[in-house]
This record gives sequence, C-alpha cells and structure tokens, in this order.
Amino acid sequence: MKYSLLSVLPSVFILLSCSPHLGGIDEPLTEKNLCDLNRRVVSQQFDFDKKGNLYYVELFYSHHQHLVNIWRVEKNKINRNRELTTFKGDSMTVVFAGHPTGFAIEDTPDGPYVWISNYASKLDNNQYWLSQTISRMKYIPGAVRMPDEKEIEHFWFPHRSDINVALDKGNDLLAFSFYYNYDDEERLHIDPDRNRMIRVYKLSEAMATPLEEITLPRKWYRGGDDEPLPYDSVVVRLKAHNLSHLTAVAEVGTHRGGLNPEKINSSAWQGFDVDKDIIWFSEGVTSTGTYLTGYGFDGNVVSHRTKVLSSDVCPEWDKFGVCDDAKKQYENEGVRVWKGDLYLGMFTKRQDTGYRSNVMRFKRKIFY
Repeated sequence: MKYSLLSVLPSVFILLSCSPHLGGIDEPLTEKNLCDLNRRVVSQQFDFDKKGNLYYVELFYSHHQHLVNIWRVEKNKINRNRELTTFKGDSMTVVFAGHPTGFAIEDTPDGPYVWISNYASKLDNNQYWLSQTISRMKYIPGAVRMPDEKEIEHFWFPHRSDINVALDKGNDLLAFSFYYNYDDEERLHIDPDRNRMIRVYKLSEAMATPLEEITLPRKWYRGGDDEPLPYDSVVVRLKAHNLSHLTAVAEVGTHRGGLNPEKINSSAWQGFDVDKDIIWFSEGVTSTGTYLTGYGFDGNVVSHRTKVLSSDVCPEWDKFGVCDDAKKQYENEGVRVWKGDLYLGMFTKRQDTGYRSNVMRFKRKIFY
C-alpha cells in the first residue's frame, strides 16, 4: 500500500508559525455569524455549491432509516429570521447511505455532484451504519438513488467501521475518515489513542484511477419492511476506484477518548473538513458544548481545541429563536469551510416549536 503514515508522530501539541484563528467562535453570536436559521430539517451535515445554495443531509432515527434525504435550499431562500421555516427546497434521496457524518458537494460543468457514504448495513436496532464505499452521484431533484446504479461511482480502500468524506476542490483535495483493519500490519505502529484516520488524496488522482472489479470484504445486510429490498445479506461485487494503489498527500490520526492534554474528542465526533493544509475536527453534544480543533497535515494541532461559546446556554439562543433553555437540544452537526470562512451546523430544539437546523458562520483568518 503506497501512502505515508504521518499519524505516527507523538501526541504533542505544537503551534506552527502560521496558525489559523476563527473570529467570533469564542464570542457571543451576532448578526454577522448567521447563515441559515430555524429550518425544519433534521440535519446531520451540510455543504454549499458555488452559487451559494445550501444543502442539508437529513436522517430520521425514528423511521425510514434506510433513507437519507439531501435538501437544496436556494441562496435567495436562506433564512435569518427567528421564526421557524418549513421550507426545504428540492431534494434527492439516497438509499442505504447510512449515517452521513461526512458529505460534500462538488461543482462540475454538468452541475452539482454529491459525495456520500454508501453500502451501509442494517444493525439489530434497524439503524444503518458500517458504510463500505464512498459514492459520487449527480444531484438530481426528485431522484431516489440506489447504490448499484451504473451512473454512480464508488471509491474504496481497505478499512473497517464507517467511512466518511470531505472535499476541497479548490485545492484538489479529497479526504476520508476511517479506521484501519485489525489485521493491517501498518496499524501496529499507530498510537491507539489516535487511531481514527483522516487520509487525504489529490482529488484529480483519485478520479483518474481506473475502475477495478472488487468484492466488498463485509457482507451487506439490508432490506426489510417498508424498504425497497427484502431483508437479506449478500456479498457485493462492484466496479470501484481502488484508492489503495495511490500515494496519499497526508494521513492524520485524530485523537480519541479525550486521553490527551487538550481532551480532544472527549465528546461525540460530529464531522470534519479538509481546508488546504488543515483538517478541521468538530465534536460535542448538548451536555458538553461544541468544540473545534484544527490539525496540520503533519498530525500536529495547529488550532487548539476551542469551545464554541454559543453552544453554552446564552441569551442569543432566544434572541435568534434557535433554542430556549438548557434542557433543550443544541448540538453540533457538521463543519465546512466555504469561500474562506468556517461554518458550523447546529441542530436545536425549542419547547414551543420543536426541532430545527441552523448554520453559523465564523471568519477564518491566518495570523503569521
């Protein structure tokens, strides 16, 4: 396997001479931080296209867990009012995508394309996890996309558990989050507290790899009542871009379990993004608040774990209508860098009008 294991660096924290700063992340929310507010969507991730249209990835835990809906809200429908809006725009549905902790929109001359996990398996609790490929497909409003459609491209390399994706097309970067297989000899050299990996490839090189006939190493469990297939487990053979032959630009081990001086990832992981030479890593739930950390491609922390002040109970919750008291939900769902600024998704609830999704904007600056 041709890649460089940059994750074997010690778990130390070194600020490089060039470090990013996120304006406003440790300050109260103001009007300048508002992107899209109070939208009736159960969002897990989000992204933008070049026109400024906003895409939410919606997953309901209560029903139809084999489905992931991708909603496109046009730029001129962005909401900054405190009142709840039920407008969602047009949508496309992806079947068996699992839990989309990673998701990206790619702008092409042919229109927007979606990058998302695929071939996830049904667990005993009826949720879909353990995605085996990352798929690329054209965004087609009203379409319901099955994983075996011939128009869908799949990208794969050996891994265990889920695989997720992020994209920085402007810098020709494609990133994956994954875990090594237990029997991978290279994994023996990895710090066990940093064994979730972010691997970064050149997007152009990944796209140029020829399609190869592969057999997915795990059986695919899917189907059942109210699903498009009967419940079964099958061995999947498909043509995919096998990226294990490529040399990675970087590979970073992100901290796990909070066993580090900054307690990175002591809360729930909520998403990542690749941004030129930085991996942004978000974590948090209502009880802990939201934190953001930036890793350099050498594995060192270049933006220290910082708490998002607005994730604590604050007057701005009610001022902007997103939440009303500490017992209601205010939880990070995704991080994205777009046109130089950093955006955080927040899933929140109010006692009077219920759940909604929000996207907050923070200025991203570099200090030398």
